[in-house]
Amino acid sequence: MILSDRDLKDRIIQDPGQVEQAKEWWGKSEWEKIGNRILIDPFKILAVGTCSYDLSVGEEYVSLRDPYSTKQLKEGEHISIGPGETVLILTEEYICLPKSVASIVIPRATWIFEGTSICASRVEPTWYGKLLIGFSNLAKNPVALERGEEFCTCYFMETSEVEAQLTPDKVRFLGRTKIGTIKFTHARQQKPILPDKVTQDDMETVVDLYGWPWDVIRGMFVLNRKVLGDWIEKEVSSDIVDEATSAAIKTAFDKLVDQYGEQTKWTRNLTIGVLTICGTIAAGVIAAVIGYLINLFT
Repeated sequence: MILSDRDLKDRIIQDPGQVEQAKEWWGKSEWEKIGNRILIDPFKILAVGTCSYDLSVGEEYVSLRDPYSTKQLKEGEHISIGPGETVLILTEEYICLPKSVASIVIPRATWIFEGTSICASRVEPTWYGKLLIGFSNLAKNPVALERGEEFCTCYFMETSEVEAQLTPDKVRFLGRTKIGTIKFTHARQQKPILPDKVTQDDMETVVDLYGWPWDVIRGMFVLNRKVLGDWIEKEVSSDIVDEATSAAIKTAFDKLVDQYGEQTKWTRNLTIGVLTICGTIAAGVIAAVIGYLINLFT
């Protein structure tokens, strides 16, 4: 039997002064004191439906795209969830169940209509602690969840009283208030490949694993490479040849001018030197002739 709103209001411990004491009852397995009562802390009367209770976003979350990094969420902040991304969200509420009540968590219709999904989760009798709920974005656009926003619905069902009970040695997250360290039994972490290390084989692996739309992306790379090659051959190659030819001609001309300039400078200096020597010799000859004539007529 699913508990109605009236049943929930009657069974939920609402006295603020008794909440912390009640948590100790579950921790010590004091079932005589607990009876058939339920604890939801904090309890919000507006979150009670006709036969359900809406749970809200708590203070921590972790994205499976970065599963070993827990993020904190303060009041007024939000979680941004990208297309195809799944995040594990810690509920704001700390929930304790008696031996005669089980619970199931399902998505809210509001979020289903926006293309998101929550896998149904069970909460067994004698559980106590916050819940960790997986929230997936199946839409094509990012979605945002505000801190304290209601994002999933919890149904409480009456059962016959169970014999066994959950204990910390059997259930690692019993009494959870934080996400803590998450261990993945089946998943294997794939380290990111550096951009300059990506190969064609890596792209083929992605297509083999995920198919569409990665096959389209691969096809676009091939198409763009062909289009770019055709454009270079038609529009750029001839210009490159012309520019290279012009550059070679200019370089050769500049070298020729430099060589001519050096040669001209050398020739000019040689000419000046020769003329200087000749002038000096001529001056000496003239001086000697004049001296001789003077001696001759005196």
